[in-house]
Amino acid sequence: WGKDKRGSEEEYRKFVRRETPGNISVAFVAEQNGVVIGFLHVTANISCGLGTLHSIGVDPNVFARGVGKAMVAEAEKMWKSLRMRKVYPCTSDVNSRALAFYKSLGFEEEGLLKDHFFEGINEIQLGKFYKYD
Repeated sequence: WGKDKRGSEEEYRKFVRRETPGNISVAFVAEQNGVVIGFLHVTANISCGLGTLHSIGVDPNVFARGVGKAMVAEAEKMWKSLRMRKVYPCTSDVNSRALAFYKSLGFEEEGLLKDHFFEGINEIQLGKFYKYD
């Protein structure tokens, strides 16, 4: 990851993009020395201006080294270029690390989905609005 333990922007730019009418889906992959160390799947709903961060994963061996942050930054470039008005992720209430990560990027808690996927585990809806001139 270089001297400061963070990868170059080019290392995060490998992605797969799929477009359907009104919707763009992008999967980003972060690599280090040819090994996948992170992934991110996001969408942009053009018709309503809503971006969704569906899933993110980073190899535990490189936690807290900027991989996740860099992948989200790439997604935000896309969302902003498409003029999304709001972006949202969702995470389980038991995943305190993910919740702290999203909050560090400016996402705010908006709602709770009680027993959403599993009984006894709630999902926390987060959101971030973008303003344009």
